[in-house]
Amino acid sequence: MITTKKGDGGTTSLYDGTRVSKDDARIELNGELDELNALLGLCKAVTQQAEPFEQKQKELMTVMSVVANGYQSRPGKDALSEALDTLLMAINEMEDDIKRETYGKKFNFVLPGGDMADAALHLARTKARTCERRLVTLSNIENVDEQQYQWSVLKKYLNRLSDYLYCLSIR
Repeated sequence: MITTKKGDGGTTSLYDGTRVSKDDARIELNGELDELNALLGLCKAVTQQAEPFEQKQKELMTVMSVVANGYQSRPGKDALSEALDTLLMAINEMEDDIKRETYGKKFNFVLPGGDMADAALHLARTKARTCERRLVTLSNIENVDEQQYQWSVLKKYLNRLSDYLYCLSIR
């Protein structure tokens, strides 16, 4: 059911059922990630290319799951390891693609908007940066030793994703 009316008072549930304010850092980050996912859908539509955008959307769903679940010392820790391994592989693939695309090129600031695809890619890139900043906020709030590794993987993934989207925009 989509409409439960439980959120009408400004709260929502985390994966474990805990009620939190809709401006909770975890909810804020997942909202930003959802917007990034929608922007990747726009990139897919504008470029008329399913890949690499669908894969990045699936990876973002993994990021959102890690954020929503928290995975704090409870059953499902194997699911966390699997999710982080998936993201680490994606990071390596993006790094390889970035090296290929930028080999011998100098970094230049660009003016977004050469065409619709370029503009959409830059919107997605800047939203990835926003997500990265929100993740830093969340990781500073939830500064729990056992969560440091997961936050570091998510930060690296989002940082690399924005670099990757930049590379796609300058092709």
